[in-house]
Amino acid sequence: MLIGQKLWEGKGKSVGTGLIKSVSREHVISEYSWIAEVKGLGCAEGLDGNINVTAVAKMPFNGVGKANDRGIFTTTNGEMCTMKGYDLLQMTAKGNPSAVGLYTFMTQSEKLAWMNNLIALVTFEALDPMWMDSTITIYEWK
Repeated sequence: MLIGQKLWEGKGKSVGTGLIKSVSREHVISEYSWIAEVKGLGCAEGLDGNINVTAVAKMPFNGVGKANDRGIFTTTNGEMCTMKGYDLLQMTAKGNPSAVGLYTFMTQSEKLAWMNNLIALVTFEALDPMWMDSTITIYEWK
């Protein structure tokens, strides 16, 4: 597996309060939303924009969870694509949580058509223990 060039980086923020869908002895399933403002780099230079995502996460009590994401990426030029992703999240007793994900994109935009063939490796670093603010970096996965 090779990580290609860095495509976007930016800051993320949790939106509203999360929704607890279920609680069991083994895990908590919750739904939450986040937004990120990203700046394009490399072949995505000039494609600055906003990412809006809703995710459903399953967090076992051992601190390693998973989430399914659905979202929209909108550029400052008005271009748009949908995105789907799968994340692995790590909550730690000391330090802030982090996550890594694989995302795919779908668009009708000619300018963003190259993203239809893109698999992106996405990294998240929380800036606080509760994921209220985070950094996001998106790389192409070759």
